[in-house]
Amino acid sequence: MTVQDIINFCQQQVQEVYDNPTWIRFINAALDDLTPVAKMLRSKDNVAVTVVNGKATITLSSDEDLAKLHEAIAVYYTPQGGSQEQLARIPWTDNVSKGWKRDAVSIVIQGVSGNSGTVKVDYYKKLDHVSSTSNTPELPDQYHNLLILYVCAKSQQREEELNDKNDFYSEYLLAKQAFALDRIYEMEPHNRKLIRRARIAAMIGAGGSGGGA
Repeated sequence: MTVQDIINFCQQQVQEVYDNPTWIRFINAALDDLTPVAKMLRSKDNVAVTVVNGKATITLSSDEDLAKLHEAIAVYYTPQGGSQEQLARIPWTDNVSKGWKRDAVSIVIQGVSGNSGTVKVDYYKKLDHVSSTSNTPELPDQYHNLLILYVCAKSQQREEELNDKNDFYSEYLLAKQAFALDRIYEMEPHNRKLIRRARIAAMIGAGGSGGGA
């Protein structure tokens, strides 16, 4: 669905009239809210670093791709003329161990060899904002209903519409939870057993509730 498709659908659902910039602002707020569970995996390779006393710093904002980083997953270092190795993540307060750490604006590697090298970062990115009605949100098509539910909830601002707002937002939270489970199952195979258990528990719970009604 394009942004215009989402706007048209929302207008039919809530019978509200806003200008396009307002609808787009609602959609971008939804994308920000979904970023932590969307788990959109990307890799950035060949980030050149200068190593001083075994330490190098990558400023995220200085790289067009890493500026969109939401969560770093893995960091690899290749010294000039050497072989790539995966570094362990270490606490920010650890200034001794070999590995990588991150604060709000940078990734720091330490305890590495050489005077220069390259870094590869595997990371989950922030969902891109939309800016035009012709854009298609980065979210997979089958989950665009999440944007509709969130935007419909956001658009219900008047006091007499609060019940509708709460209904849309409750639906959104349930759909977001299912989306989060789907994305964890897809992107984190080591957690699949836990996700299967969670889904079975949810199905049993739903069945139990239905039987007792």
